[in-house]
Amino acid sequence: MPMRLTAGIAVALVGLWLAYAASAYHAAYRLADTVQMRDVRGLSERIDFPALRRSISAQIARKYLQITGKDLRPGSIEEQFAVSVGATIADPIVAKLISPEAIIEFLQTGTASSVLEDRIAPMHGLNAEALGNVWRVFMNSDLGIARFLVNVPVDKPATERFRLQFCLAAWKWQLCSIELPEPLQTALAQEVIRNQK
Repeated sequence: MPMRLTAGIAVALVGLWLAYAASAYHAAYRLADTVQMRDVRGLSERIDFPALRRSISAQIARKYLQITGKDLRPGSIEEQFAVSVGATIADPIVAKLISPEAIIEFLQTGTASSVLEDRIAPMHGLNAEALGNVWRVFMNSDLGIARFLVNVPVDKPATERFRLQFCLAAWKWQLCSIELPEPLQTALAQEVIRNQK
């Protein structure tokens, strides 16, 4: 009896983990479909806009500090303060990137033409092709507790990839962070500097 109970619990736990994992991968493909269809309403349900705004602001601020020679020790109080100040400076740029329409364009093309116009070469954006099959997504992802990270496009080098982070809240996966490729971070930070002149 105890052996059967243990086996039953193990099977139930494996089943729950598989359902949890499937829901995360499903969220990534649903976001790709929403972006491809340019569904603004659907996008609003699949993105945590305040969290996404904080994520992009912090990346631009860190790159801005690095370019302007104020690169501080990661995780230090000084760095955290400088990033919060830098995020305020970057806010006008980020505001242009974070509207649903701009996010769709950004995720589709991998560029930020609403801010950069044509100053950076287009990259491959998010679509079903960028994700590839489930096996390729699995090989380019990391599933944790209440978070799921996936690199897209799966077949591009790191300098041309976005790292999408989905967060689970109220039993719903939402895009909460996009780690921008280095060239795009640099271009956006340079745009912040250009706007200060």
